[in-house]
Amino acid sequence: MADIGIGSSEISEWYRNKTIFVTGGTGFMGKVLVEKLLRACNIRRIYLLVRPKKGVEIRQRLEDMLNLKMFDNVRTEQPEMLQKIVPVRGDITMEGLGLTDEDEARIAEETEVIFHAAATINFQEPLRVAVNMNMLGTKRVVALAHKMSNIKALVHVSTAYGNCHLTEIYEELYPAPIDPARLIQLTEWFDDEMLEAISPKLLAPRPNTYTYTKALAEHLLVNDSGTIPYSIVRPSIVCGAWREPMPGWVDNLFAFTGMLVGMSKGVLRSLYTKPGIALDFIPVDIAINLMITSAWNVDVQKFRTNGDQIYCCSTSSQRPLTSELVAEYLIHINRKYPLSSALWYPDGSAKYSKFPHQLHMFFVNIIPAYVIDGIFRVLGRKPFAVKLCNKMLKAIDALEYFMIRNWTFHNTNVRSLYDALSPVDKDVFNFDISQMDWKDYFETYQLGIKQYILDEPADSLPEAKKSMNRLYWLHCIVRLIMMYGAWCIVSSDTACVLYSSFFHGASHILSCAPVFVAAEDSGLLENPIQDL
Repeated sequence: MADIGIGSSEISEWYRNKTIFVTGGTGFMGKVLVEKLLRACNIRRIYLLVRPKKGVEIRQRLEDMLNLKMFDNVRTEQPEMLQKIVPVRGDITMEGLGLTDEDEARIAEETEVIFHAAATINFQEPLRVAVNMNMLGTKRVVALAHKMSNIKALVHVSTAYGNCHLTEIYEELYPAPIDPARLIQLTEWFDDEMLEAISPKLLAPRPNTYTYTKALAEHLLVNDSGTIPYSIVRPSIVCGAWREPMPGWVDNLFAFTGMLVGMSKGVLRSLYTKPGIALDFIPVDIAINLMITSAWNVDVQKFRTNGDQIYCCSTSSQRPLTSELVAEYLIHINRKYPLSSALWYPDGSAKYSKFPHQLHMFFVNIIPAYVIDGIFRVLGRKPFAVKLCNKMLKAIDALEYFMIRNWTFHNTNVRSLYDALSPVDKDVFNFDISQMDWKDYFETYQLGIKQYILDEPADSLPEAKKSMNRLYWLHCIVRLIMMYGAWCIVSSDTACVLYSSFFHGASHILSCAPVFVAAEDSGLLENPIQDL
């Protein structure tokens, strides 16, 4: 694919000698975007907004990024393309993006295409931080775009869950929950304590600051854009690569990747979801190809939308992936491609009611974490297990909202845009999710995690399978010991009296189970903290 962009692809030809400005280019999606632009589009230059991080200067951050394995194809076949990336020091949380006057003038004069992908994806971010990054960051990018005399397209990366209070979502701009300018004023007037107090009222019915501020960022873009041509791409939960830059590529433990690693390691052994729920995951290369194509279409108008150029990059309407299928594929990949670093045999299961899930987490995760930390303290070593367990529980709680609800994301614009492409562009910039095989994808995903996150070489698989067999038999032995211990307890006379009293009381509780289930299904028990 190294020379595909030269003449044979309409999209690649459109990008020829164009200058691109990218925010969020050092993030997961940003890296894949930069790699694809270098490999498949003969661009003139990419200005990459980079902020110094933990004392590492921007050129060193760029060098570290380009040394990643995902850039091997470019480095081997088109090494000259790597010289076309120009890092510029800046920050979307600062006025004027933190650019120097010289950098701003140069970017404004040369740039023709903007990809705005920078954002905070932390669901638990304080409102002030989320507003500054997701909303004001967008406002600052649009302000810079107005200074660009040759701007052809601005692609704004949003989220499919911006309107998650609805169950059926179309590719259109929905009414804003609040005037974006008013919310920005509130963050300027109120202190952190006041903002924290009013946040639940502001966010409802959305679950967190991420979905709330991303929805409002779309309105800021539309309101401030003026004559700037733009498109909005709304990916669902972005996961490892399907095919590009290499199958299974992933470089973080965010969202579903972290859950997949936790379950494969045998640490996360329970998942709260609902039967038949369609979990909407999108491979990162599908989203990137759609972004690149949408910028081209903004200018050439090969496909004309009825309204704003909004594209929902999701799978639920074409390739639905149910919670039952996910559980089936998890069992399959852990047997076929087990992790060498597994801590216990991964036999976790999905729970369709919250109480059994919480009970399971308490006995299997929380109690063992305290026991391990207690042992470490006795040995004079630094405890770690409780802190790690709490982080895992916090991450699971943040995802729970998305694991127990069903959405229908309509993607008519995405399908129509793909249909409008030439055969070559359908191959080079493929974002047709209907071609995916989920079982094959999960295998690829697991291998990508082993190789790119856990640094487990391919030749370690036979040893990993042996280790998994040992963990399986150890798991069986422990279960037998626990069952024997339980039998010894219940066989004593005193225990029989105690257990009789316990089960008598439990029977009364269980008789109320249908009431609790009905209450949970109606939503009354989903957010008890807020109700209080």
